[in-house]
Amino acid sequence: MDLFALPPEDREVLVAACVKQGLDESYASFVAQHLDAADDSWRWCCGSNCDPCVQQLARAVDQARSDLRLPPTGLSAQDSPS
Repeated sequence: MDLFALPPEDREVLVAACVKQGLDESYASFVAQHLDAADDSWRWCCGSNCDPCVQQLARAVDQARSDLRLPPTGLSAQDSPS
């Protein structure tokens, strides 16, 4: 998803999700791009001590998904509830 294609209230939710997870609000665009992306396509830590780590970014995506009440479309097939 494109951050600026979202309604203003949804953009605010994404910014708030970043802040709740200790990220600069500028990462809201990353969060938007990954809201509907399959988790197994991007959720892996390379171990290079990146700042922020994808694990922290993933928590912001999870927070935004929860706050927006999005279905778990980003789960990989193995993580989907039965």
